[in-house]
Order: sequence, then structure tokens, then C-alpha cells
Amino acid sequence: MKKKKKLIKKKKGRKNITYTFQTIGHLGEELATIINPNSLCSASKGGCSFDNFNINSNGEIVSATEVKTCCQIQPKQCKKCSKKVPYYQEICSYCNNNEFKKIIDTRFSIDAKAHFEYITLLKDYLLILINDSDGIIGISVFIIKSSNTYFNNYIKNQLEKSEKSNTCNLLPFSYDFYSSGPIEIINLKYDLSGNLLSEYIDRFNNNYLDFDTKCLTEEEKKKYNISNDKKIIPYKEIEERLTLRNKNLNKNRGKTTRL
Repeated sequence: MKKKKKLIKKKKGRKNITYTFQTIGHLGEELATIINPNSLCSASKGGCSFDNFNINSNGEIVSATEVKTCCQIQPKQCKKCSKKVPYYQEICSYCNNNEFKKIIDTRFSIDAKAHFEYITLLKDYLLILINDSDGIIGISVFIIKSSNTYFNNYIKNQLEKSEKSNTCNLLPFSYDFYSSGPIEIINLKYDLSGNLLSEYIDRFNNNYLDFDTKCLTEEEKKKYNISNDKKIIPYKEIEERLTLRNKNLNKNRGKTTRL
């Protein structure tokens, strides 16, 4: 009920304040302990410890999970004045326009240096994605195993070739995402009142997400021998053929402004 009141406040508000989906990191860690009931979290607000881990009888960490949460319910852009407006606010605070462009560019940020520094303990990544599709809130939870060959090559490439950042920005449902072998273990759909509409739960964590071929270029389809009529293919069918794309990891961020 509290969330619903905040949503109504946000929709009718005109002060450009985001009331909903503000802090989502703790949600990811809580989900991790639900998925693995014997695990613990670090009680840390920073990045100086594992997000989720298992200990032995001596209190020593024996395995760990890195938890990353990505919320695509982010500020939208006014089509008239181009200013940013909270996702659920219905009227632009600057020009009173009611037509907006959605901006979906948030990523899962992965520390490449820490990945290899703690690889013996870090068994997997728990990726939580929150989004909205026409008023339906989706919560999807994926596991990517730290032992996945493509995933390791992707992170290693960032670590060795980027002079500017050790962070991999993994975009949901991108080529790198599908190539890393995500396993979808939870998919929940809610309406804006909080009613559960559908749920999918894979308790055995062994079903890889099908590879969506729309993220492939025409050249890559030829390279991997995939016909245009194939919209999705089993991950295992393409896993061993996947290679890294060429990337400019040292480009400048560009100009930022507060106006």
C-alpha cells in the first residue's frame, strides 16, 4: 500500500522527484538469501566485501556470489523540451507536455579486477533486472556462472585492454549478455497495485536463456551459420562458437552538463 501511494504521488506530482524504485541494491541481496537460504550478506554499503556468501563451521567464506541489480524504470525524456522527467510522472514539469521517450540504458556493472582477484571463491553472479512494460512490473533474476568461458574472456578483455576503467557495463539482453550464458531462475510480473500476475521459478538453475538472434549482425549470422528465420536458438547450440566483438574500450565519455 505504501508503494502504491508513492506511485500515485509520483504520477500526479510536478516537482520532478522520484519516489519509487529509489534504492534497489538491498532488494538484490535479500533475493540472494531467499534463493540460497544458508547464505549470508556482508552488511556493507560499499564495495569492500562479498555481497552474498557461504561460510563453513569455522566462519570462513567458502563460496561467494556477486549480486548486481539493474532497474530500467528510470527517468524518461520529454519529447518537446528534452528534459528528464521521473518515469511515472505524467506531465513534464518544464513545459507541460505529456509525450515522452523512454530511456533504457542502465547496465550491470562488473568489477573486472575483483572478478579475477577472487575467482577461486566467486562462483557466480546473481543479476536482478527490474523493468516496466505498459504498467506491468517485471522482476527477472539470472545467474551467470563465473566459470563461463565467454564471460571470463569478456571481463578479461576489459581488464587487459581498457586504460580508463576496470568496469564491464553489461547491458541486459545484449550480445555480451546472451553470450555469457545467463540462466533465468525467476520471472515475476506484477500490476501497479502489487498484484502478482504470473511467475516462473526454476529451482534447479540449469536452464540457459535461449539466445536471441536479433542481437546478431548479418555478418555474425553468416559467421555462426544461423539463418534469418531462426529467431531464438538454444544457448548450448552456439556457446562454443561465440567470440568477442571488437570494441573501443578507451573512448572518452563525452561532455556532461547539468542543464
